[in-house]
Amino acid sequence: MTIEPVTELGAGDALRLPHARGVPLPAPPASYTAAVERYLTGAGIAKPSARIYRISRTTWGDARR
Repeated sequence: MTIEPVTELGAGDALRLPHARGVPLPAPPASYTAAVERYLTGAGIAKPSARIYRISRTTWGDARR
């Protein structure tokens, strides 16, 4: 999205700003594990790094998977 500078003043000397377009968000993941998997898939992390991340996650705090 390109934002152009606004040089015109509206009524009452207020700046008129362009309207932002909303981007629909995907449905939230069903679990923390699903969220992590979604992140690892979309982040472009190398497979060995993703594997270490999963091991760390399960060892450090979310042993429930």
